[in-house]
Amino acid sequence: MNRLFDESIPPCPRCQQTTALPIVYGDASTEMVTAARLGQIVLGGVATEGYMPAWMCPCGTRY
Repeated sequence: MNRLFDESIPPCPRCQQTTALPIVYGDASTEMVTAARLGQIVLGGVATEGYMPAWMCPCGTRY
């Protein structure tokens, strides 16, 4: 079976950890706020044009 999404977390370019959380952009729903409070995602705010990192490492690096 083909996987629709690659679930592997790329290593942090600063510290090489692979425990980053996904950054989710857009207006936060109740479910998104709950997931952020539980430490499952990071809220990225309103999406803009240009570079928008996909991951946030525990060391604070967004990549």
